[in-house]
Amino acid sequence: MAVHRQGRGPDLVLFHGGMGSWKHWVRNVEPLAGRFTVHALDHPSYGASAPVARETTGPAYLDLVHELLVQMLPGRAPLRLAGFSFGGAIAANLARRLGPRVTHLALVSPGGFPSRRFGDRPIRSYKEAGDDERLFREICRHNLLVNMLSDPASVTEDAVDIQADGVRRTRFDSRKVSGGGTLLRDLASLTCRLRLLWGERDDSPFRPADLLIGEIRQVVGTLDVHRIPRAGHWSAYENAAEVNRLLLEFFSS
Repeated sequence: MAVHRQGRGPDLVLFHGGMGSWKHWVRNVEPLAGRFTVHALDHPSYGASAPVARETTGPAYLDLVHELLVQMLPGRAPLRLAGFSFGGAIAANLARRLGPRVTHLALVSPGGFPSRRFGDRPIRSYKEAGDDERLFREICRHNLLVNMLSDPASVTEDAVDIQADGVRRTRFDSRKVSGGGTLLRDLASLTCRLRLLWGERDDSPFRPADLLIGEIRQVVGTLDVHRIPRAGHWSAYENAAEVNRLLLEFFSS
């Protein structure tokens, strides 16, 4: 796995969302690096990381990430984990596997719920663009507003650049993990501290916030949950200041 590493202090590992890379955390790495050694990963078959076989299953993918992370950070030193969306399912799975070595787990609008169809997302296919770069970026903007960001003003050229680069370098179907149904089972077995961040605007017919947050609360009991104002699914980008404040507070406790 490729890693963007910055800072000094206890180890903090960041896991990105689907069709993404470490740049899903581009507005968070530097503030967090003031107190922690931040390891912002590119998951296998994403960003600059090596590919996996296309037929790799969700469980096999989670096995691989676990193996690679232990190789990257061997020993018994405590770990803090943060996962966004697809990366939330990965982080929760690793927190269960690594047991007492993981002291804190922060989930930002995690995936990993059982696969269900709540409603059709009005997204556009990237294949529609062909070799037309202008149309490709237009589709990136459209899909960012459907899946990731709540305010058109948040769809900056930098956000489109991150999305475009992520789409082009995605070589694994994250739905094998995001829809794999591992999240609730993993959370039920946690021994570490847990904080859940969820954008106030990350709520739609195809992603009902109250239902999904309620399912997490049902398995963990008392839940440390924070709704991020003025933010959709990618709250770590859209309201980075508030997410950074809550992550620093949590991981420093």
